[in-house]
Amino acid sequence: MADPGGAGAQRAGAAEERRFPRIVEGGGWMGALREFAIIVAGVLCALGAQAWWDGHQERGREHDYLRQLQADTRENEARLDSSIASDSASGRAASRLIDALTRADAPPSADTVVAWISRAAQASDFRPVAGNYRAILGTGELRLVRNDTLRALLAAYSSSLDTEADRQRLFRETMTGLAVPMARGLPFMRRALLGDIRMEEVDVPRMRRDPEAAAVLFGVHAAFMNRVSGMKTLRNDTRRLRTALEAEPSLRSAH
Repeated sequence: MADPGGAGAQRAGAAEERRFPRIVEGGGWMGALREFAIIVAGVLCALGAQAWWDGHQERGREHDYLRQLQADTRENEARLDSSIASDSASGRAASRLIDALTRADAPPSADTVVAWISRAAQASDFRPVAGNYRAILGTGELRLVRNDTLRALLAAYSSSLDTEADRQRLFRETMTGLAVPMARGLPFMRRALLGDIRMEEVDVPRMRRDPEAAAVLFGVHAAFMNRVSGMKTLRNDTRRLRTALEAEPSLRSAH
């Protein structure tokens, strides 16, 4: 007769072995640990490779942004140089006219007055390149710039562009507001700008007796000087940013 206790003991032993497999040479727990270690190492390698690739992609995007911003900054500096020179000349012409109308010495000739008026009426059309600066801030891509100082300069420069846009708007409003008094004080100005004026129309002694003519020119001169001052401030900011961009190692190595 079979021993019931022996069969039960065998079944209990088999169950225990399933719960706690015996370690045998070349298998068991050691083999499972080796397989687990291989899996973990593979996962870590994959994560590391993905992180490296993501970082490589971000560095590429950073370089592209900085290269575009460097080109835009150089272009803005050139545009500012041109506009400052042009508007400064217009302001000087207005200043000469004011002196001519307010001094007590002999008045200038009519053709000289017309030349000054024609110059004083010319304003530059300064339009900064601003799209890439606003894009890098608006999209959050500014985080790609690893240089903290450069990142701060880019944010400040975008603000400077907005300030200059407001200043240009004020300049246009000022010049528009002077249009009517200018037509009264300098009635021949429209024909002078069209180039079909007759010099006998330019009555310089009458202009000297008309206080509105000098007042209009004071307004024109002030508008130009304020505008030039603002553009000079922006040019300083532009040069500071250009210098910082040119110092970036990734951009220096690209040349």
